[in-house]
Amino acid sequence: MEKKAKISGVGFKLICSVMLIVLPLLVMLILLVQQEVLSLSKEKLALQSQSGAEAVGVWADQILDELDIYKDVIEQVGADDPEAFELMGTSYPGHEAYPYGLYWGDKEGNYFDSSGWVPDEDYVPAQRNWYREGLARDRFGFGEPYVDAMTGEVCVSASARVGNGPAESVVAADVYLDYASKVVADVTEDNIDYAFFVTGKSRVVLADSNNSMVGRPLNSAENILLYRNVDRLIAQDQTGQHEIQGENGGYIANIIHIEAVDWYFVTCMGSGEALQNLGQIMTVMAAASLAACLLLVLVTFRSAKQIALMGIRERTDNLTGLLNRSGFHKAVKQAVTWHPGQGVLIIMDMDNFKQINDKFGHPEGDVALRSFARQLDDFFNRSGDITARLGGDEFAVFVGRPLTDAAAEGMLRKFIARVRETFETEYPGEGLSVSAGASFVPENPEKALNDDLYRQTDAALYEAKRSGKDGFVFADRMS
Repeated sequence: MEKKAKISGVGFKLICSVMLIVLPLLVMLILLVQQEVLSLSKEKLALQSQSGAEAVGVWADQILDELDIYKDVIEQVGADDPEAFELMGTSYPGHEAYPYGLYWGDKEGNYFDSSGWVPDEDYVPAQRNWYREGLARDRFGFGEPYVDAMTGEVCVSASARVGNGPAESVVAADVYLDYASKVVADVTEDNIDYAFFVTGKSRVVLADSNNSMVGRPLNSAENILLYRNVDRLIAQDQTGQHEIQGENGGYIANIIHIEAVDWYFVTCMGSGEALQNLGQIMTVMAAASLAACLLLVLVTFRSAKQIALMGIRERTDNLTGLLNRSGFHKAVKQAVTWHPGQGVLIIMDMDNFKQINDKFGHPEGDVALRSFARQLDDFFNRSGDITARLGGDEFAVFVGRPLTDAAAEGMLRKFIARVRETFETEYPGEGLSVSAGASFVPENPEKALNDDLYRQTDAALYEAKRSGKDGFVFADRMS
């Protein structure tokens, strides 16, 4: 009995010694897990917010670009020409974002509405907000929101000054925010408590997961604490993630400024929501052997890290840090599989690069390659863009979002001009520039995933080279 008691005592002391070592480690592990869960929740919130902000930014750019086309044609034919009014009439019914089409007014009191709406006799265009806002702009831009008297919906007037005609005049369209409301609804489907768009100047809510807030300023006295705290942050131009207080506790707020339209996209997740799975994780961990769990986590973490590093090295170009050819092909294949028929493949080649190597040596050539890689990565930096160095001075980009022909051309023209200017500063007189070939991804997934897409894009690149370099050619426009 005494021997058994001694053995039991030694075992108890041994268990206590082990527990003294394991318990602090377990507490540290729980804290690390809590921190990691919170970090992942914040990262997820940021990614969802960025995706929503980019979607509305692209939507707004497309609308303003389309309206600018109308304005340019009106200026070409003359604002007082009947043909201009016929052109405006074609905008109704048209775009779902501005279903009532264009309208126009001048300081003499003349007014035209493509929807056929006739204002009261005392209606003076020059006294309306849309007119005053448009006078300050040569290109279309959004004004302050208001409630449409006919529909009861919140909308914004997009307006711009017309540059010719017998009298000062403005053309405008009422843009409805159904698309922004859809983005808000999509974002709040996944553990996000609040999501809303607000104007930068007046901070009026444009679209909100809580419909009762639409059309109201954030700092209204009747608003809940969360909205007033967000208003304070935006007033101080505080974007990014912040911890704020609401009526029901703490929240993580993510604020993104959409510069093109001076709107803000705000998403908020409850702090408790971010840690909702932590209790389950702790229960599982407590039920298992503490020492074995700790060892397993450490071994798994180290192994996963090594595997991840090996995977990154296999698909990354050592000189530039961009994807290599193999990594690019895999990434493009995945993007095309997820979004068939969407995107543009671009293959680029640096012009006159050989003379940089010959004149300054290969180390300086490597500097030029890294410079171009930075320019490429900085310019094509939206969600869905994939950049790579295929080898030598040949690079590639896959733009994985919907683009019109005009938008794709404008994008390439702007990038090539920027590269030319940068290299003229870095290597004056050397004629260092870039040529590009581009292809839109075909609707048929099989055609998009085979080598024909790369071959025709390569052919377009060589046509751009043959045509004088420092330019681009689309494969579907080659003779």
